[in-house]
Amino acid sequence: MCIMFPEGAQWIRADFHLHTRADREFKYTGDNDFYNSNYVDALEQAGVRLGVITNHNKFDYEEYKALRKTAQNKKIALLPGVELSVNDGANGIHTLVVFSDDWLADYDYINPFLTSAFEGKAPAEYEQKNGRTSLSLLDTIKKLESYNRDFFIVFAHVEEPSGLWSELDGGRLKELGKNELFRRRTLGFQKVRTHDGAGKDRPCRTKVKKWLNDDGYPAELEGSDPKSIEEIGQGRACYLKIGELSFEAVKFALADHTARVKSEPPKHQGSYIRSIHFEGGILNGQTLYFSPELNTLIGIRGSGKSSILES
Repeated sequence: MCIMFPEGAQWIRADFHLHTRADREFKYTGDNDFYNSNYVDALEQAGVRLGVITNHNKFDYEEYKALRKTAQNKKIALLPGVELSVNDGANGIHTLVVFSDDWLADYDYINPFLTSAFEGKAPAEYEQKNGRTSLSLLDTIKKLESYNRDFFIVFAHVEEPSGLWSELDGGRLKELGKNELFRRRTLGFQKVRTHDGAGKDRPCRTKVKKWLNDDGYPAELEGSDPKSIEEIGQGRACYLKIGELSFEAVKFALADHTARVKSEPPKHQGSYIRSIHFEGGILNGQTLYFSPELNTLIGIRGSGKSSILES
């Protein structure tokens, strides 16, 4: 279910790295009856309108459904995801997989994927941050592709241990940058901090852009990676320009990240018309909402475009 914006595209704060009490590392000592509302209240107070639930190697379907329902009442969207510890590099690579609604439309397909990714291991062995899949990075993407349902990938804390940049050298990143599956599915790097001038052996934005031929460098995103409700929304923020709160809108924005992803939304100082309501005429009873940015009127002859402009 998506949440539409009647006035068109808006800049909203997104958090791509959220943990919940289904994760072993998340601590919650409050009243269990108010957990969902307390969690969503924390998102609202932080100004987060869209979040991705990404617990370590685990997806709790029932908890996700309950949180999503509570969040929708606050006009906040939660997308299903997982922080997957992929068996690649020296320490594994923490990979945030964001799933479309199709993965949960008529059946929970996320947990069967996790079972196959950790083949031969019991959940108690891998449902924590140090668990490792049985698959390499490219094999993980191929396994996800086999489900014929949409998804995209954001690499978590790329410069830290178990981050993509830290675990793979320039040669491997160059190789991945030439892979069509990797390029198509990788839409974000989370927590980029070193832009240039890093030490000879340290990765940075400038080096990685060169390794990925620049056009393969995705959006730089943020996520609070909370271990408690109090940590939700802490740290740096990122904003997306989207027309609705949905997986498809987020994916569209990330594909056009130079125009639709920013560390803070642009400020509009001038006055603008927020809405117009019509009484009488062809548009009787209609209310139209406008954006502070570009507005486009599209319709057949006689549908009222000129009437709106003249009004």
